[in-house]
Amino acid sequence: MTRLETSAEVGIHQFTVSAILFDLDGTLIDSTPATERAWRTWGELMGLADFSYGTHGVPAQALVEQTIEPARQAEAFELIKALETGDTGGVVAKDGAAELLGSLPDGSWTIVTSCTRGLAEARMAAAGISGPHHMVTADQVNFGKPHPEPFLLGAHRVNADIHSCLVVEDAPAGLTSGRAAGAVTLAVVGTTAAAELDADYIVSTLDDVRAEVFPDGRIRVTVRTA
Repeated sequence: MTRLETSAEVGIHQFTVSAILFDLDGTLIDSTPATERAWRTWGELMGLADFSYGTHGVPAQALVEQTIEPARQAEAFELIKALETGDTGGVVAKDGAAELLGSLPDGSWTIVTSCTRGLAEARMAAAGISGPHHMVTADQVNFGKPHPEPFLLGAHRVNADIHSCLVVEDAPAGLTSGRAAGAVTLAVVGTTAAAELDADYIVSTLDDVRAEVFPDGRIRVTVRTA
């Protein structure tokens, strides 16, 4: 179980976990402009005059299935994959992301994303972030976020009990997924306002998160809450 600690300083919290499971888009990288451009073009090419992209953290396949009739879903999914992978303009690392990842040893963290593998790799390359080989992508699970399966698989891949993992997310769907899996949740404000995020801890930026790794592999996380 995660061991919670107290701090004398208001707004500073410390707790200990076995591993950290990070979302990608909106959490480690800012890809919102590229994502919105791709989906806007997709809507136009699919002939959807009133289409407006506003659902963050949900796999593209699920959005396609919610929007397009079954006969055109395969075509629509291939189109959005090509549009998103081909447009990485302006994709950058979020504040504090590189520093936080750099403080964590291999095997103590992974990425759990609603991107396909190809899209995740393209965006990480654009942002200058190196992902672990065992990251979880949308094309590796039967049920995407908000279902708990992605984070359960992420915990398995880092050989950790999900109940001793920290899930770091920016979107309600991802937080629902992490909470349903049984993890401690930390939300990063950005794509969603703090008032709309339901998490154990909420921070303004990853600059407000520090990680200290003990010799036995446990990670003490210190957060300054928003």
